[in-house]
Amino acid sequence: MYVKGVSWTTNNSKKKSNEHTKRYPVVYYYDEGGNFHSKRIKRYEMPWYKMQICKQKSLFCTTCEKKFTILIKKNEKPECPNCLES
Repeated sequence: MYVKGVSWTTNNSKKKSNEHTKRYPVVYYYDEGGNFHSKRIKRYEMPWYKMQICKQKSLFCTTCEKKFTILIKKNEKPECPNCLES
């Protein structure tokens, strides 16, 4: 599970938001297959999911001279998937 973001959303997006509109936290993530999903979470789970947010970066490998896109977490060293296979 690669978390992309956490935010508040309303129950019905067509309604105008006023003081009576219920809001709840939602996490947006990619599963292992690369499919994008959203899931309603509890309020106290929000800080934990915010710590798990991944960034999508496009990098260039100097050894195999190929460009690749990877999802990485904060303070994690990226490794080239092409160099790991060979």
